[in-house]
Amino acid sequence: MTLVTVSNLDEVREVVNDAMADRRQVEILASGSKRALGRRCSYDLTMDLSAMTGIIDYQPEELVITLRAGTPMLEVGAALAQARQMLAFEVPDYSHLFDTSGSGTIGGVVATNLSGPRRLTVGAARDYLLGFEAISGRGEAFKSGGRVMKNVTGYDLSKLMTGSFGTLAVMDEITLKTLPSPETSCSLIVEAVDFAAAVSKISGLFATPHEPSSAAILPASLAKEAGLQESSGNDSCVIVVRLEGIPISIGNRLDNLQRLAGGYSLEAPASEALWAKIRDVKLFATPVHDVWKISCAPTDAPSLVKKIEHNHEINYFADWAGGLIWMTSDSNNLGHDLRAALATLSGGFALLVRDSGTTRHTIPPFQPLADPLLALHKRVKAAFDPLAILNAGRMHEGI
Repeated sequence: MTLVTVSNLDEVREVVNDAMADRRQVEILASGSKRALGRRCSYDLTMDLSAMTGIIDYQPEELVITLRAGTPMLEVGAALAQARQMLAFEVPDYSHLFDTSGSGTIGGVVATNLSGPRRLTVGAARDYLLGFEAISGRGEAFKSGGRVMKNVTGYDLSKLMTGSFGTLAVMDEITLKTLPSPETSCSLIVEAVDFAAAVSKISGLFATPHEPSSAAILPASLAKEAGLQESSGNDSCVIVVRLEGIPISIGNRLDNLQRLAGGYSLEAPASEALWAKIRDVKLFATPVHDVWKISCAPTDAPSLVKKIEHNHEINYFADWAGGLIWMTSDSNNLGHDLRAALATLSGGFALLVRDSGTTRHTIPPFQPLADPLLALHKRVKAAFDPLAILNAGRMHEGI
């Protein structure tokens, strides 16, 4: 396969125009940290964006940063940390799941819409993308948004491009909103008799005015592996609720939540280490089995897990107050049963994140789309990339 390295959007446009003329398909790549996420796209050449790197403009006082698409996340994190700021959607690092080095680039984060535990309360990556410049699969330059948030009429291309996995256009000069980092944090650890009770208890805690920022649920066995105190029963679960802010506020909120729910607290270093394990799915680093990411209504999550446990030996934990379930098993049929179970509930999707063998050859990694939604995706693809030049088939067959 041919590898072409580009350093700016003019060179990207040349590659795309040549590919259209020769009817060749192009894989878009920077660090390659997320190459194993989703389907293997069809391509005749690889366009390497790793030279499109660097911070173009960062104004901490304006809470805005503009970066080249190939800028490594380590560089982004260091610049933000120096100004005591952060990307609020808490970018996860799945390198240990994919056996890759490095945590990827900002372009890859935006292209995949990766968002961590704080998404529950602050939103996803797409909610912080202010603007970008890009080359479409037509070889046309376009841009969207700017460096401020404002209400406009017309298409919200930032929302459309985020999570499109490079199937619509090649982005650069990505502008994101930043937020101040919390001064400190802690976690409240509370036991629940089972998964359903944990979901209910979290709902009650989030109904208070004490502003938790994240909530996860770990079954007893997994909680022990994570270094938490042992639970009292095999079906019991451990609730992890994160509080962030200034010390005096956290102390007051923690006291109030403990009066309601009991439990004990983890101070900042231990709390941050635990949330890193949850965010990056480090709890499933080994053994190397398939790992599925399931999104559903929190109230449906306990029923879904019970259905799956009837036929499979699984490990699982939940983030986003139960709305996101991470599940692993050595069964190649897990995905089929997950999607069948979701179909009986109020909705949701199951995404194959790590394929330990050949699972992606027997089941689509992305949740198949209903016919009307698939038709809409095809129309959008045709509008931006009519010859299917860019990352063809990365998300769904034929798109």
